[in-house]
Amino acid sequence: MLFQIGNEQEALQSICKILTEDDEFRLAWIGYCEDDRDRTIRPVAKAGDSYVLERLWNSRGKTETGEGLAGFAVGTGKPHWINDISTDPRAFGWGAAAMDAGYASCIALPLIAHNQQRGLIDLRGTLNLYSAEREFFDDTTVKHYMDLASCLTQAVVALRDDLANDLTSGVKSLRASEERRRAEDALQTARAELARASRLTMMGQIAASIAHEINQPLAAIAANGSAALRWLAKQTPDLEEARVAISSVVAEGHRAGQIIESVRAMFKQAPQAKMLLDVNELVREVLTLTRSEIQRHRVVVQTELMDGIPKALADRIQLQQVMLNLILNALEAMDAVTDRPRVLSIKSAIHDSKGVQIMVGDTGIGIEPQNMRRMFDSFFTTKHHGMGMGLSICRSIIETHGGSLSASSSDPHGTVFQMILPTSVE
Repeated sequence: MLFQIGNEQEALQSICKILTEDDEFRLAWIGYCEDDRDRTIRPVAKAGDSYVLERLWNSRGKTETGEGLAGFAVGTGKPHWINDISTDPRAFGWGAAAMDAGYASCIALPLIAHNQQRGLIDLRGTLNLYSAEREFFDDTTVKHYMDLASCLTQAVVALRDDLANDLTSGVKSLRASEERRRAEDALQTARAELARASRLTMMGQIAASIAHEINQPLAAIAANGSAALRWLAKQTPDLEEARVAISSVVAEGHRAGQIIESVRAMFKQAPQAKMLLDVNELVREVLTLTRSEIQRHRVVVQTELMDGIPKALADRIQLQQVMLNLILNALEAMDAVTDRPRVLSIKSAIHDSKGVQIMVGDTGIGIEPQNMRRMFDSFFTTKHHGMGMGLSICRSIIETHGGSLSASSSDPHGTVFQMILPTSVE
């Protein structure tokens, strides 16, 4: 199970924590509407820089200071967002507090569910996100987080239905089990959206690397194209040299296309079918995407990729995400190393008759023995920034493939992660 739930409060708090990991958002909070005189939107879960939350305008009522975005979202049932808090008039009255906290843009997403049988509203609230970046929200981003809010709404309603069923007689236990399954399915969908957001965050970190890798084949295409023209323009055209140059143009064009396709795959939202993949090829693809990051961290790469290794049965995009996360973690672990070479080692080998293994090692600071058992737990992290979801998501992905992901200390320095994947269906 990718996402285990205990109760409604735990689910809400987990969503807020995940959304603020790696500084994706500076603040995430969920509020429920009260029927009091001030029409308050009461925060029920929060994560991030929440010390300023009480100074933000959390009401559905209108006063001389205007109306907060949460009020607009609940009143209209639609998302409302501000891409520049410093200039948008809707932030009058609370914008100064938001800017003091480092917020530049924000969005409020409605969490509203109606019970058609009883003619009542089962849920009325908002999911509120604050970013340090201006112009953070566009149509695509808004749709993405609206889908997440919809999944969260369904999950909360399912949890409440489940609780109501548990309070009835035992003859309804079958239905209660089905309701819990619905709740877990809805939260798993939300978790998939968050895993995609994690991919987007990681891809943002290596945007410069992607641009660099695409520029290299484009520059080679231009150089070889110019060379071919020169060979053809000679008084006696040198057709063989021109052919070689043009062949290089074609090869570099394919290389650029492969890089672009790898990037596009990382951004896809739809789940992909598992297929037999060449793990060595996948390792090379991710190393290509991270080459500039590797150079920036002054790291040497050593690969031992076994020839003729069996193909692994896997979802290409998800496996890319795991490899990307492990490599970026290894680079970060070696940042503080100054007294020895910084080496990223990646090996592939046959694990048994029906499995392959990929090992990613570093010569970094290593992991304390007391932390080794907890490093895959959700929200456990030793970093100053982030909420500790990366490795938890990675292990969940590998386990859903029928494999395993583990870590151990490397002698004499660093950490080694071992990923085992099946090569065929049992």
